[in-house]
Amino acid sequence: MRHAIHLVASILMWVLFSWYWYLVMQRQVSPSSLRSVGLLFVISAVGLVVTIGWVAHNKRIAARNRRRGGRPAVSEILPTDHLGRPMTGVAAADLLTAKVVTVNLDEQGRKVLAAAQGVRD
Repeated sequence: MRHAIHLVASILMWVLFSWYWYLVMQRQVSPSSLRSVGLLFVISAVGLVVTIGWVAHNKRIAARNRRRGGRPAVSEILPTDHLGRPMTGVAAADLLTAKVVTVNLDEQGRKVLAAAQGVRD
């Protein structure tokens, strides 16, 4: 989304830049055309400052290594699923090494996780 906003803002700035240069080239140098050039300078300077600030912000984030690291470790033992149903079954280590994991519901509505046995490669 940020990329799209940046792209639209850049295009609008170039359109404004072109339009003001068209206005300046059509007139003699007057206070009106000097105001146009001044406004063009201000808009360009603001765009440059915002872009440089954004790059500096991203460099600070990268320097703290937030983008390069993985997600924080999550406990492998979850007592409930996302719907709040209790989960039971084999140990998490067995589930991580299993090629196939089966999920069933028992009579009480608990999820029962099991590492499937005898599955062919």
